[in-house]
Amino acid sequence: MASVKFYSLKSKKHVMVDSSKVKIVTLKNGRKAAEAIDPETGSKLFKFLSADELKELES
Repeated sequence: MASVKFYSLKSKKHVMVDSSKVKIVTLKNGRKAAEAIDPETGSKLFKFLSADELKELES
């Protein structure tokens, strides 16, 4: 499966999360974002998605 690259503010490094554990949400302004849980620290991860990243996750 594909992975999504997030930046963890708690551990201050990039973290790869399996795409099956990523939830796609729509913000109030219509923009798409991804939410996940950091497998190492358990903290919440958030990332705004570009059009290319959104296509990759939805397919």
